[in-house]
Amino acid sequence: MDLTAMNKRRIRELAKTITENDKHFKKKETESLILEFYELLGQKVKPGTEEHGVDRLKFKVYLHDMFRLSKEKMTDGIFRVFDKDRDGFLSLEEWLKGMTVFLRGTLEEKIKYAFSVYDLNEDGEMSREEMFYFLKDTLPGLPPEENLEEAVKFLVEIPMKRMDTNKDGLVSLEEFEAAVKKENLLLEAFGPCLPDTMTTRKFQQRVFQKRLE
Repeated sequence: MDLTAMNKRRIRELAKTITENDKHFKKKETESLILEFYELLGQKVKPGTEEHGVDRLKFKVYLHDMFRLSKEKMTDGIFRVFDKDRDGFLSLEEWLKGMTVFLRGTLEEKIKYAFSVYDLNEDGEMSREEMFYFLKDTLPGLPPEENLEEAVKFLVEIPMKRMDTNKDGLVSLEEFEAAVKKENLLLEAFGPCLPDTMTTRKFQQRVFQKRLE
């Protein structure tokens, strides 16, 4: 990426401001993530002055190539959670906040993130229908369709029984958090929405080599 001296200074200033308020990354690491964002954006813009960010399609390809996350239902959900202002683009701020959870998120941060991905209608609760939506793709090759649906409905009842402690047929964030803290494997019970440890490590090794000259 060809950067002018002014753009390099802007990136350093952005990274300094960001790391003063968020301690997940060191300043140099934040600079590297900013560089990665602008390389992904693929436009010659002054850092901090771009009109738009990374669009849905480009981000979904990136999730597949960099993090091995390719299920369309899941990548749509991930983009929705990253795109806080719902304008169809990921700004630098949205990108960095999302990468924070992906790469250095605490368990609590990952729980809130995963819940948001699974909570399709964003009403603060997970329903059987939302669980079914994600789990339906996990049992391919079970003809006929009726058998597949019955199998998935049975699968839905397993996490529902472990999470729905007040038996109202819905799982709140608090119930989801309690279940995951009791058994961490439930974090991605409805499908992978976070990169695995090895993929995360390789990504950081590659991206954090990027340096401003």
